[in-house]
Amino acid sequence: MKLVGSRKLTWGICSIGVLLAIVSVFFLPQIIPVHFANGIADDFGNKVEIFLFPILLIIITLLTGKENIKYFLTHSKTFLTDIQYNLMIDGVLGIVLIAEIYVIYASFV
Repeated sequence: MKLVGSRKLTWGICSIGVLLAIVSVFFLPQIIPVHFANGIADDFGNKVEIFLFPILLIIITLLTGKENIKYFLTHSKTFLTDIQYNLMIDGVLGIVLIAEIYVIYASFV
């Protein structure tokens, strides 16, 4: 539980997203799907838009590391331990990372 209690897992997820975008941008087609409805791509954008996911990951990671936000969420009426707080943040980052992987996958299918 030391990995979850620290911010190492959070920064690890963030790093994977950034590296995935940097590596995949060289292999992506010029036009990639950016919006899906019922599993079908219905909006497309430039391949540079793949960097929106890592930017979102970095913003979430930096903002949730602020002590005043962490204090509010761990000392409110519903108390969260540090481990619960980090698991919640890692879950959100995991969802964003899965969305990034799906967009990259859908670009090649």
